[in-house]
Amino acid sequence: MKKCVGIDQNPYFSWKIANDKNDTVQCAYQLQVLCDEECLWDTGKVESEKQSFVEYEGITLSSRTEYKWKVTVWNNYNETAEAEAQFETGLLEKSLWNAKWVESTIPRVPVTEYKYGNTAPAVFFEKEFTLDKRVKKARMYATSYGVYQLRINKKRADDREFAPEFTTYSTVLYYQTYDVTMLLKQGKNTLDMYVGDGWYFSMQASPVFENQHEKPSVLFQLEVEYEDGTTEQIISDGDETCALGPICYSDIFQGEKQDYRIGYDEKHPVEVKDYGYEMLEAQPMPPVRPTKLLPAVDVFQSPNGEWIVDFGQVLAGRARIHIDEPKDTEIVLEYFEILDENGNYVNTMFCPQKDIVVSNGTPLEHEVKFTFHGFRYIRVTGMTEVKKEDFTAVLLTTEKDDYGSFTCSDERVNRLYQNVRWSQWNNMMSVPTDCPAREKAGWTGDILVYAKTALMNEDVTPFLSSWLHSLRENQADDGVVMITAPYTKLYDGVLMNTVKEFGDTRVTGVAGWSDAIVWVPYIMHQVTGNTIVLKDNYEAMKKWCDYIIRTAKEKRGYRDIPYEYDQYLWNTGFHFGEWLIPSQQIDPKHPYENAKTTSYFMAPFFGYQSVRYFAEICGLLGKVDEQNHYDEIAQQMKNAIQNGIMRGGHMPDDLMGGYCVALAFDLVPDDLKESYKEKLVSLIQKNDYCLDTGFLATPFLLDALCIVGEQELAHQVFWQDKRPSWLYEVDHGATAIWEAWDADEAKKPGRFVSFDHYALGCVDDWMERAICGIDTDQAGFKHFVIRPQYDSKLTSCERTFESEAGMVSVKWDEHTLKVEIPCNTTATVYCGETVVNIGSGTYQFER
Repeated sequence: MKKCVGIDQNPYFSWKIANDKNDTVQCAYQLQVLCDEECLWDTGKVESEKQSFVEYEGITLSSRTEYKWKVTVWNNYNETAEAEAQFETGLLEKSLWNAKWVESTIPRVPVTEYKYGNTAPAVFFEKEFTLDKRVKKARMYATSYGVYQLRINKKRADDREFAPEFTTYSTVLYYQTYDVTMLLKQGKNTLDMYVGDGWYFSMQASPVFENQHEKPSVLFQLEVEYEDGTTEQIISDGDETCALGPICYSDIFQGEKQDYRIGYDEKHPVEVKDYGYEMLEAQPMPPVRPTKLLPAVDVFQSPNGEWIVDFGQVLAGRARIHIDEPKDTEIVLEYFEILDENGNYVNTMFCPQKDIVVSNGTPLEHEVKFTFHGFRYIRVTGMTEVKKEDFTAVLLTTEKDDYGSFTCSDERVNRLYQNVRWSQWNNMMSVPTDCPAREKAGWTGDILVYAKTALMNEDVTPFLSSWLHSLRENQADDGVVMITAPYTKLYDGVLMNTVKEFGDTRVTGVAGWSDAIVWVPYIMHQVTGNTIVLKDNYEAMKKWCDYIIRTAKEKRGYRDIPYEYDQYLWNTGFHFGEWLIPSQQIDPKHPYENAKTTSYFMAPFFGYQSVRYFAEICGLLGKVDEQNHYDEIAQQMKNAIQNGIMRGGHMPDDLMGGYCVALAFDLVPDDLKESYKEKLVSLIQKNDYCLDTGFLATPFLLDALCIVGEQELAHQVFWQDKRPSWLYEVDHGATAIWEAWDADEAKKPGRFVSFDHYALGCVDDWMERAICGIDTDQAGFKHFVIRPQYDSKLTSCERTFESEAGMVSVKWDEHTLKVEIPCNTTATVYCGETVVNIGSGTYQFER
């Protein structure tokens, strides 16, 4: 088991059991937490099948202390097993910070090369110190304003990137804990932190807060334990120096320039600042790391004479490049995702992703330090010879355990699944971004529709819990949840200008986006059984639902709906509505006109679903009165939707998204279900069996068809290869999920679009449940429902999913269905006319 180092929150414990015997169930567990063999918490033998998210309830933990935890389990075969692991606390009290914030005194002079941004040179902080004794143990606690790399005696403390990560900064700033024992030596030592602009100083990415600091600053506290038992602290205290170095500028969006002719220049003093410690928290999730290396697959010269390197895959990160050029040679590296219609470089972003390298005349391995790009290709200018073997792409992503796999007999569907996985890796960069090239923002709507898929493919619980913390921190006093988290100045300006067009003077909540504060924790609980995330977000969820209810009651909608219904309909203000419907063109001068035609029903639908989910959450947390209260309101909202919108004749005739969401959310009254089914089917048929649903409805389209008994039609839409469709993208060279179904139109220059948006990859959730047959009817997959919808286009299919209890596997071909069920769970298997209830084990059924 991995050792957790530097935690400053109350821990929880999870474990898994394995046994070769079928039907194995955990009957009891005992947890113990020990420090130097002294037991601080002993649950005793607890008769329970619970095996995950068990919260620590012992005596208060101490800071900077190593603990061991042991779990003993008993199963239904009277067998016992034990396991143990370690964790180490960080600085649990703010008073333990003795370090001082130290800030650069070097004037910050932004470069003028780019149209966007105000980026300036990176700042190199350094401290020299002497250790008089042999070191037994050493921990470094560090953070910065800007993003930093830490070195001890010229060696990286670890391979993490973009510390201290992307947070709200003014209210939450993560600090990192490093085990630097092996990097220190008796005698003279050097500590340095190289700090780039990162998100904090970015014009596009800087969060909304007051009193932004003008220059990069660092905070570090090195705590050393010597072999003789004595201790010492080396802290940032004003005795450091700062200097400029080879990084002339570095911008999260635009790129980085490194001039290798430049060393670290004149050392300047630092200035001690009183920025406090209240916002400091230990980083709660794994860091961004380099996780995959992709050698270039091709180098070619385009029709325009450009040298282009192709890595064969859209990814997020950077390139590792061998450079051996004469001194003063300037090399320009322009990252991009797609070739134009003639096979040349084309920029599909607002600002080009461009790195510049100036050679010092000696061979070197170049990688940027403080930026990342979304790319498949690089246009190279300035190199004498562009050789394939000199280029390697480096995937950067927040480190996570792999939880899923899929393969089938159709290579196009296999490629679709790989596209889903790549877009997930590429967009889990400290926060769940919408795309790694153009916006790089933590959009709420994207993760709302994709959270289930993310959880089924990777262990994203710590990652999403961290992001939800930022979402809560940015919540307004009136309950409004912002459309991105962290909420940035760029989108605050855009949203403020937009809501004014709808008659509002302050930022309002947006259906399907702001709802993420309820949906994401709810989905996390459904997949993992985690109730801690529900407790952590309870107050924020309540404030948000109260905002929906209050806004519906106080503001009249623009449709002629009687007030007895309208007071329960959240149908005013700005909403994206059914964003990006394929058949609708967006007018650049009036981009939200189409949204108005769908938000009057889409907003009430999502508002209802959020309140309904929250009522269920209240029940899960034992808040019975609150559950009854929000249940009653949800029923009133459903009644208003049915009578005010549906029976009132306000559903659109030509938009399939409204019908599929209404069916998926079980909003359609019995007397209208057949007509809604017919309407949805007819709209698909009229559209040549292609989808015509927007951002919020597409995740529910295939399920809606299955709900009304149109499984064959759902599969037909899934297998469609005309545009718009998932397989159209695959057939046209996609290696990640596109932002828009017609993104390939960007091959004609002049369009800004991403070829790496994970949101529409949520089709993988349907693939897992429908085609592969892995589903559940209990939170945390305590009980599996294995019911493949065998597809005539496939001769075999295999899917695995690492649940909280362990690995489940479903594999079927034309003759058999093989199932593996983890210990401590049960399953109901549907195979033809046969329905079998089973426990853990491996089984084979004849089809």
